[in-house]
Amino acid sequence: MTKSTTRVDYLGMAGIVQSVSKGAWDFIYRASTVKDPKWNVGDRCVLPDGREFRYAKSIGACISGQGCEFTYTGYVAYTNFADSEDAGVNEITIPAATHAVLAEDELVGGYVLIFVGDTTNNVMFRQIVGNASAVSGAAFKVQLDGDIDQAIVSGTSSVEVYQNPYAALRTGTTSNLSKAGVPAIKVSATATYFWVQTKGLIWCAPQANLGNTGGKNGGFWHDVGNISDGVTALAVTIPAAKSCQYAGYTVSGSISGNGPLFMLTG
Repeated sequence: MTKSTTRVDYLGMAGIVQSVSKGAWDFIYRASTVKDPKWNVGDRCVLPDGREFRYAKSIGACISGQGCEFTYTGYVAYTNFADSEDAGVNEITIPAATHAVLAEDELVGGYVLIFVGDTTNNVMFRQIVGNASAVSGAAFKVQLDGDIDQAIVSGTSSVEVYQNPYAALRTGTTSNLSKAGVPAIKVSATATYFWVQTKGLIWCAPQANLGNTGGKNGGFWHDVGNISDGVTALAVTIPAAKSCQYAGYTVSGSISGNGPLFMLTG
């Protein structure tokens, strides 16, 4: 890894000449135990047809027709800061706590959650763009994607550190772990770099009555990465003229007034 922020490429943009016999994004359909130097884990590609992919790394085999799941649960648990930091800096020291041996820039693409420690719920949430190496359990420095806007106070402010969530994916095994998406290609082993599709048209193994009549057009992740219809997943009955298709969520307002402003998830 190198110090970096997450990047996004919009492929096939207007004005770009490309072959019609071979796609300009066939790299998406490759998997390798060697990291592509052009991409960092977590980087995103968007295709002209609306499909979106994330560059990922496996922690186990990934079936290309089933959802793969996030397995990281965090890197440093809730811990009080041992050092104070002034507002306006973008490098901070993570206090000594339980963690594995850390390589330089291993946490790039991960996140830091800083609890200010006042009487409110003020927090600072930043992406990690670089980190120093450290032995097991030792304090270490991280570089953030933006300055902190509030001071960190030793013994009062606290922190949690999260690894890059796309750096440890595997085929679904349990309903307790959220799914990242569907691998673009079969991944046979651990420590393999590949692209996982997170949005757009895809085939993923159906479960139960997905797509059948009776409003069963909404899909929910099954434990092993299949997609189950909402009727089965939620153990409900869909009334006539209704469906269980998940459309999105209300951002502001309601049917009673001022909107609602609604977010479609596609």
